[in-house]
Amino acid sequence: MAGISKVILIGNLGRDPETRYTPSGVMNVQFSIAVSRRYTDSSGQQQEQTSWFRITGWGKLAETMDGLTQRGWLTKGKQVYVEGRLEAREYQDQAGQTRTSLDVNATELQLLGQRGDSEGGFGGGASGSGGGSRGRSGDDNGGQGDGPSDMDDVPF
Repeated sequence: MAGISKVILIGNLGRDPETRYTPSGVMNVQFSIAVSRRYTDSSGQQQEQTSWFRITGWGKLAETMDGLTQRGWLTKGKQVYVEGRLEAREYQDQAGQTRTSLDVNATELQLLGQRGDSEGGFGGGASGSGGGSRGRSGDDNGGQGDGPSDMDDVPF
């Protein structure tokens, strides 16, 4: 029986993306995102919980991510929507403790607006499963959306 592992995340980049290549020459782009949740605990105090995810894009999606990074659109602090396959990976830290890393092999990336952005909303995006990439809004201007009028294309 086949299974599926799919995760949808909206968070902020914790560091600038890094472009790398495998020994066989396949491009990949890696970065981390922070996903925060605010809630009120049982004593009435506001709490915030942040989870970190390592994101990796491959092939055509990685090429699109690299282009967005070079244009300054995909940088530390930017808010993104990411779809992909979630994998939990255990490793030993420097102190010998067993830790778990939440890794996502991205199949889609969407730039979102955030506080302080002059565009005030949608910023464009790309998907890349099966070797293809396209702008989320169907435009042909390098993944740069037209602004709030593209909000109908936001997948949530």
